[in-house]
Amino acid sequence: MRALSAIGFVISIIGLLLVCYNQFAVIPFLTDLMSSSEIRVNEFTFTLTQKYEAQLFFMSTLSIIIGVFSVLFCSLVYLRKRTRMTLIGTILGVFVAVMGIIHSWY
Repeated sequence: MRALSAIGFVISIIGLLLVCYNQFAVIPFLTDLMSSSEIRVNEFTFTLTQKYEAQLFFMSTLSIIIGVFSVLFCSLVYLRKRTRMTLIGTILGVFVAVMGIIHSWY
């Protein structure tokens, strides 16, 4: 049980790092590319915008999957053994899944 809760906690931390990268690196750059109309005329920036949109979609889908697995691992262990690590892992997993859903709508 300890190994399963540790795996779920580590998965939720990895998902949190992925969501933070998505929020603070990919989305601001994509917003800057899409905000100016004179930048979109260039073919290179149009291709770059498409690349970052695909990356945003992939990372948001991956964070949803990671969040769901983290919630499953940690909540199953939390039902039997009520430890802080499993509770924090469950809460972080829900947060990662919700942020992944929000980022996929961008």
